[in-house]
Amino acid sequence: MRRSWIAGTGSYLPERVVSNAEVAALAHGCDPAWVEAKLGILERRVAAPDEQTSDMAVKAALRALEMAGMPAESLDGIICSVGTGDVPVPATACYIQDKLGIAHTKGFAFDIKMACAGAVGGTMLARSLIESGMANNILVVGTQIISRTTMDWSDRTIAPIFADGAGAVVMTASPSPEQGILHSRLRTDGSLTGIVGQYVGGTREWYTPEAVAEGRVKLEMDGRAVWECAVRELPRVVQEVVEAGGYHLDDVDFVVAHQANKRLLYHVLEQSGVPLHKTYTNIERYGNTVAASAFVALDESVRANLFKRGDLIVMMAIGAGMIWGAHLIRW
Repeated sequence: MRRSWIAGTGSYLPERVVSNAEVAALAHGCDPAWVEAKLGILERRVAAPDEQTSDMAVKAALRALEMAGMPAESLDGIICSVGTGDVPVPATACYIQDKLGIAHTKGFAFDIKMACAGAVGGTMLARSLIESGMANNILVVGTQIISRTTMDWSDRTIAPIFADGAGAVVMTASPSPEQGILHSRLRTDGSLTGIVGQYVGGTREWYTPEAVAEGRVKLEMDGRAVWECAVRELPRVVQEVVEAGGYHLDDVDFVVAHQANKRLLYHVLEQSGVPLHKTYTNIERYGNTVAASAFVALDESVRANLFKRGDLIVMMAIGAGMIWGAHLIRW
C-alpha cells in the first residue's frame, strides 16, 4: 500500500513582538492579566509593513525543504491554506511557487480556505494525491497576516488572540507502508458558519465605502460558541481516528494541536484522556496564527525532539465553518 508521510517541517514568525500591554492600549477593556490567565497568551508576532503573506510562506517552506533534503524543483505541487492572501486573486500559492523559483515547472499550485483547520485539511488533500499516485512530493503551507487585514485592534474579543505566522510541511510517499499518515477524519457543520468569520467582502456584502467606514470589514467571533463546538467535536474526532487505526488513546505518544486557546487545548486533551505532558504549546509566544498554527507547533516539536520516528502522533485542528479534523500518524 502506498502511504504518505511528512518528510520535512518548517516555520516562520515575524520579528516584531507585541505584548499584552500593547494590545490593551488599543483594545478598550482588554486586561493583560485576563489574556494571560484565560487564553494563555503573553505576546504575539506581527508582520512588517512590507512583508507579504507569500513571503512568510516561502521562508517556512525553505526550512521544510531543507529538512526533507529536497530541492524545490522536485515538488509536484503546492497547497496553501490562507485566509487573506497577497491579493484576492490569483491564489497565494502561485506567488509562493514563483518566489521558490519553480514557476516554469509542471507542478500545480492552489489555495484552500479552511481557516484554523487548514493544516489538517491541506495535509489530508496532499495525502490523497500522493496515495492515489497523482503526485509524489507536495508542499503544504499555512500562512496568515491578520494584523493589517481583518484584525480589529480595538476589539478586545479578537485583538488579543490572533497573530501572524507561517508553517509548512513537505509530504512525500512513505518509505514504509507502516509509516506515515495512517488515518484521517475531516468534518464540517455548515450550520455554524455564523459563529466565526469575515462577513463582508463577498456577494452577500461587498467592500462598500459604508462597510469600510463603519469598520465592518473584520473578523468576528462568538467565542463561547466556538469553545462549545471545539470541546464537543475535537475529543470525538480524535477518538475516531485513533480507533480507526486499531489503537487506544493510551497508545498515542504525542498530540500536535492547533493553538487556539491554551485552556481550550488542555480541556480537549483532558476530555480525551490524554495527559498534558504529551503535547506542546507555543500560544504563549505566538498567539493564534490561524492556518499556520498547527504547522508551527509541529515544526517546533520536531526540532525540539519531543517525539521521534516510530512514535504514534495525533494532529488535530478546528476552524471557521465550522471545520475540524485529525490525523493519526506513525511518525
